Amino acid sequence: MKKIFQKQSINQASGFSILLVALLTALVLVFSIYNLHQEHQREIEQIEKQFIQKQKDLIKSETNRALKYIAYKHQKDGLNKPLEELQSEIVDAIEQMRHERDGTGYIFIYTFDGINIADPILKENAGKNMLHMKDPNDKKVIYELIQVSKKSEGGYVKYVWNKPVINTLAPKISYAASYKPWRWMVGTGVYLDDMYATIEIKKQDHKSKVSKFIIGILMLASLLFFIGMAMHYYFTSTVTDDIVYIEEALKTVSTEFQRLDIDEIRYQEYQKIASYINSMAEEISVQKASLEDLNANLAQKVETKTQKLKNAKEFAESMVEIQDKFIKNATHEINTPLSIIITNLDLYNMNNPKNRYLTKIEAGVKIIHNIYNDLTYVVKKDRIEYKKTVLNFSQLLKRRIDFFNEIALGNDVILKSEIADDIVLEFNEVELQRVCDNNISNAIKYSFKDNIVDIRLYQLQENIIFEVANCGVPILQPDKLFKRYYREHNSRGGFGIGLHIVKEICDKNKVEIEVSSSLDITTFRYIINSYLT
Repeated sequence: MKKIFQKQSINQASGFSILLVALLTALVLVFSIYNLHQEHQREIEQIEKQFIQKQKDLIKSETNRALKYIAYKHQKDGLNKPLEELQSEIVDAIEQMRHERDGTGYIFIYTFDGINIADPILKENAGKNMLHMKDPNDKKVIYELIQVSKKSEGGYVKYVWNKPVINTLAPKISYAASYKPWRWMVGTGVYLDDMYATIEIKKQDHKSKVSKFIIGILMLASLLFFIGMAMHYYFTSTVTDDIVYIEEALKTVSTEFQRLDIDEIRYQEYQKIASYINSMAEEISVQKASLEDLNANLAQKVETKTQKLKNAKEFAESMVEIQDKFIKNATHEINTPLSIIITNLDLYNMNNPKNRYLTKIEAGVKIIHNIYNDLTYVVKKDRIEYKKTVLNFSQLLKRRIDFFNEIALGNDVILKSEIADDIVLEFNEVELQRVCDNNISNAIKYSFKDNIVDIRLYQLQENIIFEVANCGVPILQPDKLFKRYYREHNSRGGFGIGLHIVKEICDKNKVEIEVSSSLDITTFRYIINSYLT
């Protein structure tokens, strides 16, 4: 939308807006009228369907009424009267049951063989076999009525038949059912031309109502559109007047610092703009002199400042380079003596009982070993690829807790763990160990003496949760914890790279980190989506 109005005047944009509104209004009207027409068609179809169904229900009801009468008389007098006499009485009674529909609503009866038993209109057909009688469309009317009557629910047949009163052929639909003890087909029907004429009257009445409604909508829409156009024209012209005034005034503001007369502007929004312009003009006039003076020696000041920044950058880069070089050299020098100490400690422990002083030494060595692993990872992470494998996190974490038990004892801290069995994920073992070791090591280091470090590992829906919690000095700046070389408690030692390593590994593997710290407890929580690993 921004590109459409780019480099356009208000009048052009206004004209485009009017055209767009008119087009949208027309589309809404067309859509509404189309939907109304569709609804009208559906309602007409529903009217026709309901009316036809009503007529079909009526003739079915009349036929069933006749059948009930036949069954009633048969049951009541069947044993007291001869069959022919009883049937004759029933036929006479049924022929008097004609419904008031211009002589068309009569009951007819045929045997299953096609013999006419009752037809109050065409009495000359009495006793005749009309099984193969056909209508003008070559349909065997009586045969089909007999066939559908034999169904359990009876049925309907549509055909052409002579219409009483006017004595002409007309389309008709009849319902037939059977009285099986006497093998009779009983039925009645309704002529469709009368029914369609009634439906057409209903259609025209409904169509007239819909047409009036559509005309009313069009008139209302037209009226609203013209009112909107008039209001739009008024507001556009007044807005344009204000803009023209501001535009003319701005031509001299930058050179003559002329103030705008706010009383000449009609709208508050433009009055605010004019006040800002006046303030700007005053500020420009004040700053113009100082800018001219500043420009005289600006080049020299910029050059001096640039040189200082360059020197500072070079110093910072050299310090980082020296620090990285120190780390590489330190890991190289530490490796051999550290391996000798750990090997001899393991040999001593295999052949001698636990020694309290040796436990302290072993804890210190393991701390150094953890720092060595961090430094080694920092040196190698940019030169080798740490590939993922399928790991049993539960077993790995238990091994790391066993490793840190001596360190915890040496610091008068107890490690407590709740680890769910067989939690499996796809991760690099070296990187996962760095996450575990740095969190457990820090929890021990910063925990108050004679307190517990809680370590938990569990599955929560699709996430794997790894938590380490301790009771120690609250963390004051958790947002800085993961920065390289940052140490919140300098008195406790360390290089400030452990948590930075953890953050890099977590970012690489899309692991979410949550840190909470209070006077009671500090918790590091790592949320690993098992679908992403």
